[in-house]
Amino acid sequence: MRVKFLSWGGCLLLLGCLTGPVWALGMEDFGNKPLNAGNFQEWPGIMPVVNDTHRVYHTWVNGNEHCYYRGDTKALNAALKRFAATPEKVHEVILLPGPAEIRSFRKEKSVTYNWSLHLVGGIAKAMLEKTQENGFWSKYPVLTVYVGETIRLDQLKIPAGCKVLQLADLEKRYLQGLSSSDPTVQGMSLGSLAMLNPYSEQNLKAIAKLLDDSNSRMQIHTVRMLAEFCRLAKPVLPALQAALKTEDGQLRTQLEETIQAIEAAPDRAAEAQAHRKLVEQIQGFCAGLER
Repeated sequence: MRVKFLSWGGCLLLLGCLTGPVWALGMEDFGNKPLNAGNFQEWPGIMPVVNDTHRVYHTWVNGNEHCYYRGDTKALNAALKRFAATPEKVHEVILLPGPAEIRSFRKEKSVTYNWSLHLVGGIAKAMLEKTQENGFWSKYPVLTVYVGETIRLDQLKIPAGCKVLQLADLEKRYLQGLSSSDPTVQGMSLGSLAMLNPYSEQNLKAIAKLLDDSNSRMQIHTVRMLAEFCRLAKPVLPALQAALKTEDGQLRTQLEETIQAIEAAPDRAAEAQAHRKLVEQIQGFCAGLER
């Protein structure tokens, strides 16, 4: 079981579909070649985290920056210690079921990883300030850990002072974002919710409600994301088939692709069960931290 995520370069392209033309500047690199400290001056002390030798992939899109790492729990604990040592006011650590997989900008490569670092600057920072009412992104660096396989909860050490979040916290954030009057926030919430937990009927139903959105671009994005739920989305098929009567060619094409994907989707019962088991284990781990 691998949790799949769309690259943030891809996310900006999706946002362009929702809000009109977006001038997206982006770059990506693979491996662990040290990155230039001059590009990270907004975050004092972050370079030991950024240039961890376990980094396997790095992306930057209009200031929205991610570093992805692959290693065992011992390596992660060392990274967490360095992360907690930075002079930020907030050290947010998110625990999610994993491992995770992301596609490169042109979808030519897939990269699996166990933890990631998210930094927001530049144009993305301006977008962050616009979306603060929903708290979609943190203005502080965030370390996300994907539990499973080589990352073991019984060996994980969360440093003092770190704020730990889990799946339910992010789902709540994104579900709130779906009702935002800002199409950017709404679109990002929609995509993130589908990718975050494609085994959730609650998420499926919340996203399906946007099929009737007055924004045709939002409808296309909604239909695209419904395909992420695979067989779970079968109850939505009648609504998708009814929507084929549209005169919007792009929407009709996306509807046809999504209907085909859902009808041909494999049974993911085993993956869903494994996902739920990890979610429960993470919940127990977080409950232990609060005692």
